[in-house]
Amino acid sequence: MLGTDDVDEELQRGFGLSINELEPLLKAGGDAAEMKFMECCRYLWQADGAELTEPFIEALFNKLPAKSRCVLFQRMLTIVYLAQDAQQT
Repeated sequence: MLGTDDVDEELQRGFGLSINELEPLLKAGGDAAEMKFMECCRYLWQADGAELTEPFIEALFNKLPAKSRCVLFQRMLTIVYLAQDAQQT
């Protein structure tokens, strides 16, 4: 697994932001924070799969307010359920 320096490098390339620059937005919570978190996860997954996504989640998920973490978890479960349903058909 890669580290946060690798995540920072990729985020700089894709968004022009570092983990430290994202942290205040995520700590604020709400739709903007949740969408940015998901957008970063998607971008990092496409760039290098779990190697970049896992350290990003470890560094920032718990910085989000509890309500935003709950919303994101529900969204992620929905994505997993939809993917499983698509595989069965």
